[in-house]
Amino acid sequence: MKMRWRLPFELQIRSTSPRPRRRTEPRRKAPPAPRVAPVRLLLALGTTAILALLLCIHLLPNRVSVALGSIAKQEVTAPRTARYEDTEATRRLRDEAMNSVEKRYQLIPDALQNIQESVKTVFEAIENPIRDTPDVNDIRRQSGLSVTTATVEALKTQPKALQEKAQEVAGRLVTRTMEGSLRDDTNDLLIARRSLVADPILLDLPENLRAPVAAICSEALTNNKHYDARATQQARDEAESSVQRQMRRIAAGEQVLRPGERVTQAHLDALTALGLRNASLDTTAVLVIVLMVGLIVGFVTIYLRLFHPDLYNDTPRLFLLSILAIVSVMGIKLGSSLLGLPFTGINLSYLGMMCVASAGMVIGLLLSPSVATLIVALLAVTSGVVLNNELRFTLFTLGSSLAGIVSVASMRNRSDVFRAGLAVCGANAILSLLVSQIEHDLPREMLAGALMGIGSGLVALALFYLGVWCLERPFGITTHLRLLELSDPATPILQDFRLAVPGTYAHSLMVGNLAHVAAEAIGADAMLVRVAAYYHDLGKMNRPEFFIENQANAENVHDSISPSLSALVLVNHVKDGLEIAERVGLPPKVREVISQHHGTTLMKYFYHQATGGVPDPTLESQFRYPGPKPQSKEAAILMLADGVEAASRVLSKPTPQRVNEFVARMIEDKRVDGQLDECPLTLRDLKMIQEVFTRTLCATLHARIEYPKDPKTAREHKEQREQKEPKESHDPSGDSRPEPAPEPDPAVGAGRRRRAKTPLGMP
Repeated sequence: MKMRWRLPFELQIRSTSPRPRRRTEPRRKAPPAPRVAPVRLLLALGTTAILALLLCIHLLPNRVSVALGSIAKQEVTAPRTARYEDTEATRRLRDEAMNSVEKRYQLIPDALQNIQESVKTVFEAIENPIRDTPDVNDIRRQSGLSVTTATVEALKTQPKALQEKAQEVAGRLVTRTMEGSLRDDTNDLLIARRSLVADPILLDLPENLRAPVAAICSEALTNNKHYDARATQQARDEAESSVQRQMRRIAAGEQVLRPGERVTQAHLDALTALGLRNASLDTTAVLVIVLMVGLIVGFVTIYLRLFHPDLYNDTPRLFLLSILAIVSVMGIKLGSSLLGLPFTGINLSYLGMMCVASAGMVIGLLLSPSVATLIVALLAVTSGVVLNNELRFTLFTLGSSLAGIVSVASMRNRSDVFRAGLAVCGANAILSLLVSQIEHDLPREMLAGALMGIGSGLVALALFYLGVWCLERPFGITTHLRLLELSDPATPILQDFRLAVPGTYAHSLMVGNLAHVAAEAIGADAMLVRVAAYYHDLGKMNRPEFFIENQANAENVHDSISPSLSALVLVNHVKDGLEIAERVGLPPKVREVISQHHGTTLMKYFYHQATGGVPDPTLESQFRYPGPKPQSKEAAILMLADGVEAASRVLSKPTPQRVNEFVARMIEDKRVDGQLDECPLTLRDLKMIQEVFTRTLCATLHARIEYPKDPKTAREHKEQREQKEPKESHDPSGDSRPEPAPEPDPAVGAGRRRRAKTPLGMP
């Protein structure tokens, strides 16, 4: 019997239930490859083309028509530095080297052996004649020598011993003579034959035999060396090729031809090297310059994309960077032409101090000091290489530019401009003296160079100030120089602001003081937040009577309108302020802070008045500012300072402890409400801001002693004060106390001048 196993009920349910299908998640698409914006690409290509063109202009020569031996009619100056071959000097040295090469000869094989055989044949024919007596013709035929009959007759009559002695002496004589050089293209053979008669070897023979033996040896002598024309020419060619080309260097601005000077081959060589004879363009140099400039522009683009993405994504500021780089190089070119300066190293150095240094300072102040350092370094090195390899230009330009960038990077007030001028002029003078010392210049030249350096620094500072003034507004860049101008109370818009809403103006000054010290404490831009505080309530100029600080004890207009309409008026003051700020040309950074200084804060006073103290989420959005919330430290500081300063006006008995608690509550309310969520403030920053606000408010709200007054006047003032005090409220316990004033909304002012029905701290 088969037993059937059954699974538990839960397991059966699990096993029979269909398996859930796996959710197939859609495949994630690969992130798109980064694309280069066409505008930035065109900007990079345009910058490369213009810079390359400017750096190649000096390679375009002017044609000079001269001929060898002619008289120059005008002065010719080198437009650039060039190296060229002095063909005349090279030809002269090569000719000397060729002429110094001796002729090459080859030894004639068996020359000595043939001579010895001929001499031996003569003597053997005399000793052993074919006929009874030696015949001259037979001897000539056998030996091949043209011996005379007298010679034969003189030898045949001698004893055999003397004949043998004469043969031995003749052998030694020709052997010794043939050891010398008897060349076939000279008269060596004739000289050797003439010298045989006087040879000391002949002294070993009797006097009557010396002449016959000398005649036989002289007739037997022949050349032992043959002139080798091919080897000689090869040696001369090697000597000629061993002489290096005689290169000369002519510097830019150096005089090539003087009027009235006769044109030589050296002049023609220099003019050809400079391209002044045929007006040809050095294509290789142009291609190298274009490639170099393209690589530099590409490197700067990559650097900005990696380390300065904000600048890389801001096309107008990239355009500004391109303009400044191009203008700096163009300034060097145009400066040398307009001032009539030769294109030499020292003149280029002073122009570099003025043009590149001023451009670097403008970039450092308007864009970024680190970007400015990179740009001036690349411009100094590249221009120094391209413009005739001038090391002095590179050194002067780089040193002067770095000094200027460092001096303007932290510019905060007008005195910094003066310090920047001192730094640039001092750096220029020191660099000039150091380089002059290296070049072994005369003391007079060193002094003149230092003065020129100081003058170049002053011109660079003037160009810097002019450039900042011309470029910061069109490109929407806020500098501290501009902020300093806006902080001047004599500015027309601030004058109108003070006259239209004097209470709001006084409030703005107090907010500016609070915000300034707080920004300095946490390392924010104190000048920016102070200027933004001065202008943050410009919108109140349109409806000054709706804000309590401008009512001057008049009736509060909010008593006669609905809370929603009051809230609408308060919201519009931010919008109106932005319109005024844009109309008067306030910088974009200041306008951004103005638009964010209220964030999305709830106007609690009117909200609770509309809801009767009962929270109503449907109405809350109508009583909030539209935002945006503060995006920067400066905007957040201004929001906190604005609220704290307005609310502090109703703070009674401002002891340090009460002020500290009050400031902490105000900051905490903003934080809990989420107004600080989008700004980079940290808890440590908030703690420091609280301490600074407390310290500043305690100094502002300090108590004063009351001076003694006339009893009648004092009684009148007391009656007036009692009439202005709020009515007392009675609670069931029997205690009587004045009803507390509500916490004001910063936009309204220091509280509305009417009794409130809301509890303490609840507007």
